[in-house]
Amino acid sequence: MTNYNGLIIGLISFLIIGICHPLVIKAEYYWGKQKWWVFFALGLAFAALSLFLRNSIASMIVGSIGFSLFWSAHEMILQHERVLLGRAKRNPNRTYTNFIAFVTPTFSVQGLCFDGLIVGAATFAIISIARYVCIKAEYHFGKIFWIGFLFIGIASIVASILISNTVLSVVCGIHGFTYLWGIGEIFEQAERVKKGWFPKKEKRE
Repeated sequence: MTNYNGLIIGLISFLIIGICHPLVIKAEYYWGKQKWWVFFALGLAFAALSLFLRNSIASMIVGSIGFSLFWSAHEMILQHERVLLGRAKRNPNRTYTNFIAFVTPTFSVQGLCFDGLIVGAATFAIISIARYVCIKAEYHFGKIFWIGFLFIGIASIVASILISNTVLSVVCGIHGFTYLWGIGEIFEQAERVKKGWFPKKEKRE
């Protein structure tokens, strides 16, 4: 029997990441990095809500949203750094200063549904690792490695359909759609390298 939960929730997570990306850019532009706590507070609210949802699927979706917002809070800091380096648009009406990133708290409560937090934490980890892989893959292999991201994405999505355990299925689905998203990211990374924002491998054309 096939399990489409991972495919569906993976797609939802893909959409969440896609929505959070422009939100972070706009939030940093208009409010500044000091408003990172807005994303963080919303992340806490969604993460906490996921514990109280009786439906496992709903809990995982809400947990994924929560940790995507945690990641967005972190991205606010990174977006500020991009602005300082001239890699993103600066708001002429604001003053830019340095800032220290936040620390994500942990939870430990018995008798609640942890599926959302597990999937949310996995989402955070998957995004972090995929970003690192994107940078390293472009450095060593060039943007042609988008094919590798496509293969990883499709393989993970297929695996999510075949895995009977819902949580593992969902994690695989999120993993798959994250790497499909990474196809676009690896082309953007190649452009960043051309602009001198990241080092270029000398032995590769």
